[in-house]
Amino acid sequence: MPSCFFSGCLLLVAGCNLHKTSVHPYPAQTPSTVIYPHRWVAPLFDPEMAASTLDTHERDRWQQPGRIVASLHLKPGNVVADVGAGSGYLMPYLSHAVGPHGIVYAEEIQKGFLPMLHRRARALGNVRIVEGTASDPHLPAHMVDCFVLLTVYHEVQQPIGFLKTLRALTKPGTQLAIIDFDKQRKGYPPAPYGHEVATDAVIAEARAAGWTLSTRYEFIPSQFFLVFRPS
Repeated sequence: MPSCFFSGCLLLVAGCNLHKTSVHPYPAQTPSTVIYPHRWVAPLFDPEMAASTLDTHERDRWQQPGRIVASLHLKPGNVVADVGAGSGYLMPYLSHAVGPHGIVYAEEIQKGFLPMLHRRARALGNVRIVEGTASDPHLPAHMVDCFVLLTVYHEVQQPIGFLKTLRALTKPGTQLAIIDFDKQRKGYPPAPYGHEVATDAVIAEARAAGWTLSTRYEFIPSQFFLVFRPS
């Protein structure tokens, strides 16, 4: 599964005139696997690069984490799972949204991210760190109100199988939010080659796993933001 977001880091393009910036916000990585034509599965992100790529003001400007969490309409006391939490970029926003009586499960499969997650969690009080695997997030059944996958879906090795696993953990009203680089979008930051996913592919995979598209948001220039409900 994910290392969180930005496993799909941007290509470094020398002399690029497309954007007026000297360095792209994310380093290059090479796609590792094709699960079917035109559908890449990207390699996991290097935790050592988190500080310089995942947790930056530049990312805040285009990612709009506060607006993402507000769009989920979380309520105090809700239980939310940040699947592939990486460095914990979304953690404070989710923690604030569910309040002291809610729970944030920050799930991650890469051990290198766990110390970062624990440091952030200590300051918040309502976050539980979960070490998952590529096929099993080790999250509690029938408790989670919202699963969030932020810029991590392109790393999931078996997307339909993994979404079926999440589907089996749902309770009435559970929602699933998938935000990732869109293969069709040309906004900033540009989708890294091999680290983007076609929106239609995600919707089709979710449908095959027992999820129905409920809402889509368009405010992130180069990413789709899809919200699903159990079918």
